[in-house]
Amino acid sequence: MPTHPGRPWWTVPVPHDEILRAIRDSARTDPAMYGDSFADVYDEWYRTLGDSDFVDAVARRLPSGVARVLELGVGTGRLVRELRDRRRPHVDRVTGIDASEAMLSRARDAGVHGFVELCHGDFSADLPAGPFDLVFVGYNTLFNLADGDAVTRCMSLVARRLAPGGAFMVDAVIPGGGSVEEHVEVRTMANGDVVRSVSIHDPVSRTVTGYFAPLHDGHESAVRRWSVHYLPPDELDRSAAAAGLVLESRWADGDGSEFTHESSRHVSTYARR
Repeated sequence: MPTHPGRPWWTVPVPHDEILRAIRDSARTDPAMYGDSFADVYDEWYRTLGDSDFVDAVARRLPSGVARVLELGVGTGRLVRELRDRRRPHVDRVTGIDASEAMLSRARDAGVHGFVELCHGDFSADLPAGPFDLVFVGYNTLFNLADGDAVTRCMSLVARRLAPGGAFMVDAVIPGGGSVEEHVEVRTMANGDVVRSVSIHDPVSRTVTGYFAPLHDGHESAVRRWSVHYLPPDELDRSAAAAGLVLESRWADGDGSEFTHESSRHVSTYARR
């Protein structure tokens, strides 16, 4: 692993392989892992995440009147709160599902339950009845599911919940690189917290696994775990086809920028076949 001249020695340790393996194992069996790890800091750390363009795209795809909307992985309600602001004066019928009760508790504390029906559950196993004019899933949340089979199950459930003319919108990352890559860096989060970020990308298993740990005098504390099992866009399209969905559009971002082979992100919209 390369060193970083000018940084203290403790900013560049070798990634903790045993921790990363445990995180991958937990992610396969515990759909609430990510939410439970980040619920208490999520809004503070990610208030400047920069995916408002996706919310704009969701708002543009909704019908002009009152819409029935479902968010997968609603978390603290960050995106549905933005969507409500975009959609005024319409008062849409919004439902959100999340596997983490800790995240949903934060959403309730923020008053989200006043305008969103919040449901606790694994969105690859079951979904609220619907029908919905639009189902959406925010940045990389679809890839918090355990594997490609779970993604296909989720998309099949979505297809059965969509109203005629409805759509499923996905905001997802496309990791680059063809070899295993390890990253360690010290980051300052939006609220000023300083954390060590450790991750490893394995392009063969298509996993990116990591953790954030706050630093106090150079020592880690309160490891917060995350793991994604991603599908490249073409494989996501095949999962969609198996689920009864067809690609309607794909852009490099929510603003409608052209999607190319160099894009590191995609905003894709699927409709029922």
